[in-house]
Amino acid sequence: MNKYLKKILTTMLLKKISKPLTTVAVLALPLLLASCGTSSGTHSDTKTSGEAAQVKPQKKPNILFILSDDHRWDLIGKYHPIIKTPNLDKLANQGTVFKNAFVTTPICATSRISILTSLTERTHDFTFRRPATGLAESNSAYPKVLKDNGYNTAFVGKYEIKLSGPDESRFDFFKPLLQAKTVEYKGQELPQTYYIAELAKEFIQQNQGGEKPWVMAVNFWDPHAHDRDQELQYHYPEEFESYYQDITIPPAKFSQDDTFAKLPQFLQESIGHVRWKYRFGTEAIYQKMVKRHYRAISGVDKAIGKIYQELEKQGMADNTVIIYAGDNGYSMNERQLAGKWFGWEEDLRIPLIIYDPRNAKTKGKEHNEIALNIDIAPTILALADVKAPESYQGSSLTPILNGESPDTWRQEFFFEHMYQPKRVSIPPTVGIRTQQWKYVDFYKHDFQQLYDLVNDPEEQHNLAYSAQHQATLKELSQRTDQYIAKYEAQRSEEVKQRKSYINQRN
Repeated sequence: MNKYLKKILTTMLLKKISKPLTTVAVLALPLLLASCGTSSGTHSDTKTSGEAAQVKPQKKPNILFILSDDHRWDLIGKYHPIIKTPNLDKLANQGTVFKNAFVTTPICATSRISILTSLTERTHDFTFRRPATGLAESNSAYPKVLKDNGYNTAFVGKYEIKLSGPDESRFDFFKPLLQAKTVEYKGQELPQTYYIAELAKEFIQQNQGGEKPWVMAVNFWDPHAHDRDQELQYHYPEEFESYYQDITIPPAKFSQDDTFAKLPQFLQESIGHVRWKYRFGTEAIYQKMVKRHYRAISGVDKAIGKIYQELEKQGMADNTVIIYAGDNGYSMNERQLAGKWFGWEEDLRIPLIIYDPRNAKTKGKEHNEIALNIDIAPTILALADVKAPESYQGSSLTPILNGESPDTWRQEFFFEHMYQPKRVSIPPTVGIRTQQWKYVDFYKHDFQQLYDLVNDPEEQHNLAYSAQHQATLKELSQRTDQYIAKYEAQRSEEVKQRKSYINQRN
């Protein structure tokens, strides 16, 4: 057909037809010319289309999710006058920082399940001394979803959670670790932080040149304290021993005796103050322990650099999205308390950095929208172009990464801490944080807090017992009950059949 059309067209041109071409001819001419191709016959639209059809689609991104333990939001060198974290600073400068990132429950085990499943504690029902996460919740964990959608999956580091079903159904490479100071690796004794980095590097090496994309969760134990080592608490690679030695750490806010004296008795007797005594109880101990905590964070930062160098070495850096977060906040002498659990900003707020080398829109950006740990799983799935399970309660952060400002984005969130051990005192809490207000109910101790975050961002003045704020207190309390009802209604049938917590709010 092409040869026939070419012959007709050539004849028409050679005869130099003097009549104007008909409309049909005019419309047909581009098609005829396209059909003819070049005189050599070596290039045509048909061949170009064929070549395009043979081009492989761009490979999906690898996704590296890095989680540290007890790393509060403000302890990143880019934003802190003392601590040194050059690798996290690089990720922050090249990626996007969510400056208002929070966890929905400030304790490691619960937060980590919330990260995996995009469910609040009230829904997934997991904390210490509770049954394993239900089968439906376990199957909705983002590594399982990605594995079912063609990804190689890996987990390295701190686990200390219980999911239903075999681990191999979720992970192709699974290296859970208990806390240790050092670990032997290839005949060499390494700080555990560096050992975790070496395991992560092994997985990267195994996937060099592979056809499948991969997702890996690297969960560092540091800077979590070694609770049984009261003398030293925080451990780190030896090379950081000289860090911060000649610096005087400024006092923590509200760390004076008179502030502590104003706390209710149950908080004064809580594990937060018990641990404060050997972490921050004197000026000398405070200086020693804060510096050790900072060194542990710097050690994690160095390990992150080692992992990134391996990505570069294997040619994967340009197609690997890196997400960094902490599993909860951390009180460091504020109100003469240590730990997390209580609902103040230092307990709930975490660092959250997303670096996508493929997306120039994300470079060097900072966002103030409220981001939550339950947003991490849907974000990871969105980056992989995989549909999130309908059970997810968080939202993908990718629209914000792309420069959009969704009108429907959350303006508040519900938080809680349901774990109540017998051996130590951790008072359970529920609450709600809006752009202006923080409401906290220590419901087993008949004590409430209300802070005006606009006028009192450091949460110094509790307005819960102010006559003029009772309407606000009542409204936020009612909204808290609504969240509780909402999230309990979204439990799976398996979880609904379980015995309820003994510490319900009523």
